[in-house]
Amino acid sequence: MNIEDVKKELKGCIVDNLGVDENELEYDTPLFEEGIGLDSIDSIELVSFIDENYGLSGIGREHFRTIESLAKYIVENKK
Repeated sequence: MNIEDVKKELKGCIVDNLGVDENELEYDTPLFEEGIGLDSIDSIELVSFIDENYGLSGIGREHFRTIESLAKYIVENKK
């Protein structure tokens, strides 16, 4: 599994499913609060996407800082 592919897939999910403008979203953009302002409902959508596509659940909040941190977690924990 390639981290660049995972980052692209996560970005696509956020843009397509959460209505975030692709031009405002970089791999190191904070996802919550001061970043693009995702909320808890949005995080549920992301968790569902990750579970369905990578078979991972129970991801700690600390991994939801950026697309980069999420992708790193997925690549390191995908079996």
